[in-house]
Amino acid sequence: MDVDTGSDDAIALLLAMLSGRFELLGITVCRGNSDVETCTRNTLQVVDMLGLDIPVYQGCPDPMVRELSRGRVMNNALNRTSIVKDGKEYKVHPYTLPIPPARSEKQDRHACSFIVETLKSSKEKITLIPTGPLTNIGMALRMDPSIVKNIEEIVLMGGAVGTGNASACAEANFFHDPEAAKIVLGSGAKVRIVPLNATRSAGLYREDAAKLIALGTMAGKLAGDLINMRTDASDVMGTRGGDGEPIHDALAVAWVLDESVITESREEHCDVDFSGGACDGQLVIDSRRGYEHEPNARVAYKGDRKRFMEIMLDAFAKGPKC
Repeated sequence: MDVDTGSDDAIALLLAMLSGRFELLGITVCRGNSDVETCTRNTLQVVDMLGLDIPVYQGCPDPMVRELSRGRVMNNALNRTSIVKDGKEYKVHPYTLPIPPARSEKQDRHACSFIVETLKSSKEKITLIPTGPLTNIGMALRMDPSIVKNIEEIVLMGGAVGTGNASACAEANFFHDPEAAKIVLGSGAKVRIVPLNATRSAGLYREDAAKLIALGTMAGKLAGDLINMRTDASDVMGTRGGDGEPIHDALAVAWVLDESVITESREEHCDVDFSGGACDGQLVIDSRRGYEHEPNARVAYKGDRKRFMEIMLDAFAKGPKC
């Protein structure tokens, strides 16, 4: 897994580690929801909470090239993930997760080196699940494009078909490093994309959070608390409407665990805009017939909220008790 651990990445990590279905070789971390050091610390917190021995590798502290163009970010409105109201700050992503501090340390090796070396030395193909900006994956593919032959598939959370969240048309992960996203989509790897369309269709509610907390496990409590925290922030900011709170990154993990959790998906040709204008970071899908582009990704459009919750409840019933 490659993460930028904030709230939904934490839930995605818990789901991957507790599912019992993965041999999780390592967790790599990039900048995204916060700086890479904070995201790494949060990742270590989650791993240590479950008492697992899974190596964590810190990766790229900045996007590949995006911030080299002066004023590029100013072409888009601020991507708001927190707000202060009546003296209280409401956050979509906490600066520190509400669990015990990390005890373990990150690995000395850089995340991109770990990705390249692990793929090159593996006798079996490996699935990558990136749930943050694709900087580490894109950089690893630039370092050694031959690693693609050992990638089983890349199942990523990113992009939006229509309304974005980081801008009017761009989702945050693609927005923060569109060049890396373009490299991944053009790599030749088998790719599945979980965009905002799918995650918004399978949002969770406060009653779902209560069910997770009622499991009496540390994982269930953390997941439930983070869902409530995200819901509070979205309500105050007015970004959620009447739908459930999307737990974007965990849906990507759930799709690897059970393909039935996505009820509508299409094989399409995908690209990413990185022109620096108002559409910077937009996922571009060419669905026209009669053109030369072949599909290069399977794009999820709708998720099964009930099945998603069942997968979560089954996994989060495991692990240490509160």
